[in-house]
Amino acid sequence: TPLPLFGSSSYTQPEPKGNTLVIAPWNYPIFLSLHPLCSSYAAGNTVLIKPSEHTPKTSAVLAELVADIFKPEEVSVVTGGIDVSSELLKKRFDHIFFTGSTAVGKIVMEAASKYLCSVTLELGGKSPTIVDETANAFEAGQRVAWAKFTNAGQICIAPDHIYVHARKLEDFKRGVAKVIVQQYGEDPAESKDYVSVVNEGHFKRLSNMLHEATTESGAPFIGGTTNAMNRKISPAVFINPSKDGALMKEEIFGPLLPVFSYTELQEPLQEINSREHPLVVYIYSKSKRNIKAIQQGTRAGATAVNMSLLQIANNYLPFGGTGHSGIGKTNGHAGFLEFTNTRSAFYQWGFPANKLLAPPYTSGKAKLVQRLIKNLF
Repeated sequence: TPLPLFGSSSYTQPEPKGNTLVIAPWNYPIFLSLHPLCSSYAAGNTVLIKPSEHTPKTSAVLAELVADIFKPEEVSVVTGGIDVSSELLKKRFDHIFFTGSTAVGKIVMEAASKYLCSVTLELGGKSPTIVDETANAFEAGQRVAWAKFTNAGQICIAPDHIYVHARKLEDFKRGVAKVIVQQYGEDPAESKDYVSVVNEGHFKRLSNMLHEATTESGAPFIGGTTNAMNRKISPAVFINPSKDGALMKEEIFGPLLPVFSYTELQEPLQEINSREHPLVVYIYSKSKRNIKAIQQGTRAGATAVNMSLLQIANNYLPFGGTGHSGIGKTNGHAGFLEFTNTRSAFYQWGFPANKLLAPPYTSGKAKLVQRLIKNLF
């Protein structure tokens, strides 16, 4: 409580928002259902979870798990397809937490506006990586490859495309190639340690993207074989493909990686800023000056320096996008706050300051107010 309001007390009290809806995606169907559930439930809300229709068996396990632990009036799971999601969005909720594409996020936000319902939108975008001339590019290649091809690239914060300083390109390529072979063998499409694409629809989308990129820009530097039987596409790395081609039209969300060389830092910064704001900008550099220039020269939900993907494991950091990559924050305390209404409380217990400000305005009052302003502000 500020000194001019002496005679009073004030505080804030977090309150539950009420009935909340969590719409979860297919790429991490358990984690991305339970993670917002924990935040919402801890804040005192009821939670209705709608898992993705693309992972029906996992959704069934999730529904059984939730039913064993919670009362149905506290937490419930509703399964089904797009028709179920559409009907849920017609209902009145106090907060909706959605993880998925930007296109569907807009639909969720429009539906929520009918009831002035608050939303958290965890979306996606094309998260870039910059590897500058001071970086250990071989190490950067290893770390980028691990992050990109984990879960076959089906991660919203996966590195989407890479800008590597021309002098470091060969070292970067060696690092990428080493990790791919080390983790998945000579033929990743046959590796039991390498993840399948979630379904036929996404496999076809990525296969078409791979074919278009190969037609436009030539064969990938490494990878690119496909296995339709197990829906696997081996990690495909393209060096300097067309910047107007298939790989740069939309978020890839799969194991295809375009790598571009540059000579001046302004080149990747201009290209990044020509697109919608991403979830993450990844930076590999030993130069504090370059790191600062990239951070200040771009807008994103987060920055990660000299590592990719691991920032999500830090519960002390808020997670979320900005603009087309998302609205709102989650993770740890930020997630708790996202599901609460912060209620302000003011309690007057002594002499009220308004008596000094109320008419009639005598010269004595005027002098007192002037003195307070001079000394307190």
